[in-house]
Amino acid sequence: MEVIQQLWFALWHQDIAMLTTPTLIWTFYGILFLIILLENSLLPAAFLPGDSLLIFVGVLSAKDALNYPLAIFILTIAASLGSWLGFIQGRWLSNTKIIKHWLGHIPEHYHQRAHTLFHRHGLAALFIGRFIGFVRTLLPPLIGLSGLNNRRFIFFNTMSAFLWITTLITAGFTLGQTTLFYKYQEDLTRLLLLIPIALLFFGLVCSLFFIIKKKRRHLTKKMDN
Repeated sequence: MEVIQQLWFALWHQDIAMLTTPTLIWTFYGILFLIILLENSLLPAAFLPGDSLLIFVGVLSAKDALNYPLAIFILTIAASLGSWLGFIQGRWLSNTKIIKHWLGHIPEHYHQRAHTLFHRHGLAALFIGRFIGFVRTLLPPLIGLSGLNNRRFIFFNTMSAFLWITTLITAGFTLGQTTLFYKYQEDLTRLLLLIPIALLFFGLVCSLFFIIKKKRRHLTKKMDN
């Protein structure tokens, strides 16, 4: 817990020297790896703020707080491994109650987007779906359900993960090097740090609201019967 507090202090105060100490920096890489892994693998974690977090990682790379190639390498592994686990969920666990329960907690329009993308574009849908929140979590289980060959999935999955991670980290890296960012870098960096936290909180609230609404609907149907 103390390490997390030190990490937050270093990020908030933009203390690069403190952030780049081995204990803090590897803790930070570990947290980033876990968030990206979970967002791409577990359906209940689909609300995690992957996109905004990757842009923040790019900004920190521009400030030499993180190693740009290493961040891309670590997070590409996290994203591709996460999606492969999602694929396995669809292939082996599709008929289990827990997967059906998780699927039921994701709004229906995201299901429709994922189905439309896959049926129109096949495995190429992974490249498009990576950039759409919730859809990138839904697509791998859906592809697993189709009975697709594991080797083909791994290739497209790794390439799409690399494209997604590289594009957003590079966007953040480029932003961090602009004149405007240098002028207001302290405030903008803090804003970029707060955005993923705000999105995480918003996602949690929306998920709870959706679950409560679904339970109320279920109770109402029981009472009517």
